[in-house]
Amino acid sequence: MGIEKEFELEEGADRLKDWIATQPHLPQNIHPTLLQRYIHSTRGDLEYAKKIFVLGYTIRQNNPAIFDNRDPLSTNVMSILKAIDMVPLPSVEGCEDKFIYYRLVDCDPDKFDFNDVIKTFFIIADLRMVQPDVPMNDGGDVPIFDMNGFTLRHMTKVVLSTLRVYMRYTQEAHPVRLKAIHVINCTPFLDRVMCLVKPFMKKRVADMLHFHLPNSETIYAHLPKAALPDEYGGEQSIIKHKEDWFNRIKLQRDYITDGTRWKIDESRRNNGNDLCGTLRKLEID
Repeated sequence: MGIEKEFELEEGADRLKDWIATQPHLPQNIHPTLLQRYIHSTRGDLEYAKKIFVLGYTIRQNNPAIFDNRDPLSTNVMSILKAIDMVPLPSVEGCEDKFIYYRLVDCDPDKFDFNDVIKTFFIIADLRMVQPDVPMNDGGDVPIFDMNGFTLRHMTKVVLSTLRVYMRYTQEAHPVRLKAIHVINCTPFLDRVMCLVKPFMKKRVADMLHFHLPNSETIYAHLPKAALPDEYGGEQSIIKHKEDWFNRIKLQRDYITDGTRWKIDESRRNNGNDLCGTLRKLEID
């Protein structure tokens, strides 16, 4: 069960904030809703929340190719947003799960810059964490990856070091309750894709994977049809929701580009802190 009383969630977030204040090297200007996400995702386990908080910001610090220069209105990010749908979907009536839909719009592999794709993914993910209309309930996150248009040429563009960072952060440091991962319109070379991804995948996440062939209805056994795009018989207008997220990105550009919210200041590190020092060493190793 998740945290059932709002004051417990707020109390946990306050305690996490107070602890962060004792770690002067960590970013202090953390959005209050994001602090609550850490408490919610760990089901109120403050020590676990501290751990994933430190690990996440350490990963960010050590991977500037993904987490620096994050202007969401920059040419490279906007190009990715035009070429790929990365769309958090609104709540579906009668279902507490939260769905995020990903698919290629422009299938030209030359426009598939993997570092920029992952950079953009985290911009959307970070914005999503502070949206008041993304509920903190007993439901889980359910990403839906549509492989329509994905080719072997796209696969050759994957940067393994970046894939490793993406997999580690999303599996070990992302403050969400991951419930399932659905891959639809699976391609004949899915086995090659999985050979690329599996070395970085934890068993508990691998067990959440569900694969669905083109024109298959097997996905309906796992989630309500209303959660899918309208062109697949669902009720979600991806175009409409994508436009909504373009507007959110423009309005909240300053949040993403504000370094005080994301940057570790090594000059202020308390070297006597075992948790931060240990996680920093683990990330570097």
